[in-house]
Amino acid sequence: MQHLRLFLVGLAGSGKSTLGKQLAERLGAPFYDLDSQIENRVGMSIPEYFSQQGQANFRIQESECLNELIATQDSFVLATGGGAPCFHFNMDAMNEHGTTIYLDVNPGDLALRILEDGVENRPLLKSYDQQDLIAEIRAMKEKRQGFYQQAQIKIRDNQITVDMIVSELKSAGKL
Repeated sequence: MQHLRLFLVGLAGSGKSTLGKQLAERLGAPFYDLDSQIENRVGMSIPEYFSQQGQANFRIQESECLNELIATQDSFVLATGGGAPCFHFNMDAMNEHGTTIYLDVNPGDLALRILEDGVENRPLLKSYDQQDLIAEIRAMKEKRQGFYQQAQIKIRDNQITVDMIVSELKSAGKL
């Protein structure tokens, strides 16, 4: 499996980390979570970093970690942060150096997943009320959609599975 770089993109709660781990295991590739890479690099959690250093500095760290991974690893599955494709030409870099896969899940399902996991771990989401959170997610999706739509593979479903991703990769001639 030479030079298989898969970048999972999508909103918070779309399954990038969960499906990314499963996909990496299935393909025998290393798995990386971009947020975890950043946390290791800066020595604090993403919410802490956001509150102390602000979003602009976080986006710089995010881009540097992404480019470092691209420069040093031949094969991997990477779960990006939801906003990663939208800053510092990150989507261009991911499309140039691998295959981008957009996990497109509807805002209602995302809100339920996020509320279950805890909103406090999501620095850009503030609502603890399901209806407000759905509205917040819809607005975020609209803002980011232009970047997500640049993904080479798009999977729209509320129950995305690794089998679906593998099937799409095979159809696209990537596996």
